[in-house]
Amino acid sequence: MKVFEFDPVIYPYKLWVCLDKEPNKIEDLFDEYSGKKIVFIDGDTNIAKAFTMPVMDSKNRHYGVVVFIRSKASLTYELVAHEATHAAKYLFEHIGCDTSVHEPLEYVVGWIADCIYKVKTNKVEPTKTV
Repeated sequence: MKVFEFDPVIYPYKLWVCLDKEPNKIEDLFDEYSGKKIVFIDGDTNIAKAFTMPVMDSKNRHYGVVVFIRSKASLTYELVAHEATHAAKYLFEHIGCDTSVHEPLEYVVGWIADCIYKVKTNKVEPTKTV
C-alpha cells in the first residue's frame, strides 16, 4: 500500500491518501478515533472503489482522515468530489466547526480534492510504502 500524507497546516489534522487493492493494511497503520484497533468488516469495503474514514495514526497519535483508493483509474471527478466532501466533513466534526459556514468548508473540500488529484497524476511521492 502506498500512503501519501498531507498536512493542511491551519488545522490540527492530517490527510492520508492510501492506494492499494485491499484495505487491510490500514489496520496496521491507523486506529479508530477512540484509540482502539480498526476492525474491518469485509462486506463494508470489498466492492467500494474508494472510501473515507476518520482515524488516528497508531504511532504518533495524530488525528486525521484516510481516503482509501483501490486504483488511480477509478478516480473520476465524481469520486474525488464525493470522497473529498466526506473527508472535509470529518475534519469539521473533529474541530467542532459548523459545516453550514460555507467558505471554509468549500476551501477544505477543494484542498482535499487537489491532494487526491496530485496522487492520481503522480505529482507527489508516497510518504511510506507498506
